[in-house]
Amino acid sequence: MAIAFHPIEVCAAHQPFAECRGISLADELNNDAISAVREGLLKHGLLVFRNQGAMTPAQEIAFNTAFGWHDPDQNDFLFGFGAPTTEHRVSGGAQIPDLPEVSVLGNVLLDNYHGITNTQLKPVLGFTHSAWHADGLHDMFDGLPEMTTMFNPVGWQTRGGGATYFTSGVLAVERMDRDVLEELRQCVVAYVRSPNDEAPDDTRRVIPGSSRMTDEGTRRIGFSTSNDDPAAPLHDFEFKVEHADGGGRHAPIRRHPATGQEALYVTPSQAVCLLDAETGALRHEVKETIDLLARALRPSVGPEIRYEHNWREGDFVAWLNTLVLHSASDPSEIDGPRLMHRVRLSSPRRRERENDGRG
Repeated sequence: MAIAFHPIEVCAAHQPFAECRGISLADELNNDAISAVREGLLKHGLLVFRNQGAMTPAQEIAFNTAFGWHDPDQNDFLFGFGAPTTEHRVSGGAQIPDLPEVSVLGNVLLDNYHGITNTQLKPVLGFTHSAWHADGLHDMFDGLPEMTTMFNPVGWQTRGGGATYFTSGVLAVERMDRDVLEELRQCVVAYVRSPNDEAPDDTRRVIPGSSRMTDEGTRRIGFSTSNDDPAAPLHDFEFKVEHADGGGRHAPIRRHPATGQEALYVTPSQAVCLLDAETGALRHEVKETIDLLARALRPSVGPEIRYEHNWREGDFVAWLNTLVLHSASDPSEIDGPRLMHRVRLSSPRRRERENDGRG
């Protein structure tokens, strides 16, 4: 069967995403298959591969390295989960010790799972406490991941909940008001200073808790005192412009070098302020930034517009962070055991870090 791409019926009227058929990702991908899938990813932004239950973690990595978007010299794969280990060290996720590129997420206790032992997984963030984002935007300076993949292994099927939401950043540009688009084209988002792989010092940590989001995940209203209780009170804390000192800076409207398409490329929960793209001067204070990013994103993320992927065993989903924004649904909605694999590799660095005080 030849590789073919079919619109995803439930979102075909509003999203360009596709289901890729005629391919087994457990088989070695030849050049023709790689070329076809690469073209599909660039055209659709997100591809769903059904019934891929025979995949191994090594094959998940092989898929992620097949297109040349990764940094072949990358050695660390922390992404918030700490160093690879067979013992549980941090809440949330874990990494496969021999294949640290693969993160394991969910809500179950793992023992002897691909070398992971005595590890209780816990879903930490979701629609209320993280919402729409592109991986790496708020906590990386350069080499942001072009692609992310997630895999639902066979034997791990939730009874309900646990959906992942997606929306096209390309169509978000088309949907937003023209005055918002023209303004964001002239801006750079200054993100909050935070510990990351390049600057791991924990004294860089600014926020006291996870962002609380509202208005379909587009607008930050503060920082929550509890990730487990959506109604928990907020911390008495507000961003100030100086909290972006030493943080990442990224254009909110990005033109993809391969497709030429402009896409909305933002993580509103961690955005502090907007700077002038040419001069670097402050262009919009914190509250103005919250409003502009919400206005840009809101037309593209309502339940009638976004794609809500309800995971089935054997589903493998790949998307380009540069063309697609995503969000987990709230963990409180998960009914039953959940276990997922995720891979997101850094892309090659395209510039040396400038000496601008970034830790």
